[in-house]
Amino acid sequence: MSPTIRVLIADDSPTMLKMYTALLASASDIEVIGTAKDGAEAVELARRLHPDVITLDARMPRMDGIEASSRIMSEAPSRILVISGAVDAEMSFKALQAGALEVMPKPRPGLEGLANFGVKLIQIIRSMAELPLSERRPPLAAAKALAAPLGGKVSGFGLVASTGGPPALCLLLSLLPPNLPYPIFIAQHVSDGFTAGLCQWLGAASSLRLEVARSGIRPQPGHVYLPPDGHQLQVLLMGELLVEPIQIKGALGDALLASLALAYGNRAGGAVLTGMGSDGSTGLLAIRQAGGLTFAQSPESCVVPGMPEAALRAGAADQALPLEAMAATMRALSGVAPAPPTVKN
Repeated sequence: MSPTIRVLIADDSPTMLKMYTALLASASDIEVIGTAKDGAEAVELARRLHPDVITLDARMPRMDGIEASSRIMSEAPSRILVISGAVDAEMSFKALQAGALEVMPKPRPGLEGLANFGVKLIQIIRSMAELPLSERRPPLAAAKALAAPLGGKVSGFGLVASTGGPPALCLLLSLLPPNLPYPIFIAQHVSDGFTAGLCQWLGAASSLRLEVARSGIRPQPGHVYLPPDGHQLQVLLMGELLVEPIQIKGALGDALLASLALAYGNRAGGAVLTGMGSDGSTGLLAIRQAGGLTFAQSPESCVVPGMPEAALRAGAADQALPLEAMAATMRALSGVAPAPPTVKN
């Protein structure tokens, strides 16, 4: 890839196209090589210009961001960023399933909101430009268990994901039964404003019960818990949930998994899925050191293998598994009630 990141922008609003172009002009390493007013034009320009990164509005005439993402990944693969209004959360997650790498909300009104949006937009484009182009993954209907499951007992299972995570979680949860005998906790890096949409989207694909977590409740078998926007989720020693603002940016997965190690000990389970960076590896290692079950998504099956590779390098994962085999393993795990905490005199 050349030092300059070549970007194609698609939005049906001329005002938004001008604004995005102006914001990116402040970055000397980014060049806007084309603009499109709808998804169909974006597909045509992607075939002709071969940009490094494409930004797509989720909702456009003639062809929306979902179909455009699918067409681009089939005809002229590129790194796709979906920019969406919060009301388009469901559409945005469908675009991720179609091949987009990231989704971010449109800028908030006012100069401060626009400035913050511009900084984040440039950061995401730079991060995405470093990623290798990945092949399209098979649709949910093609998923089959690929490995014999392993035995084990767990009181709770944590999943950590970042880039590429929503489609991976969608596939994994869709393969689990409604009578799963333990709860699942999720730490998914997602832009503010999209957690409720993610919960709804995952819930539509899964027979498990998806919930946005609240402090003080006790997790139930067959339920899946996600923290609210801007918050991290932990399980306390007494077994109830704690929801609090993110303490260390980029480490919400470590916080979740480390809490499972403390709360459940050798009855904890955890897995690190697709994503950039190394979040989850420290927390997963804590579970393994406590005698629990730990897995990483096999790097070759990831949209972005950074997080699973970090977990494997740290010696935090017992096994690296594709999502179908991980689901088979999770189906075979028996749920056990957590032991009462030891009280010292």
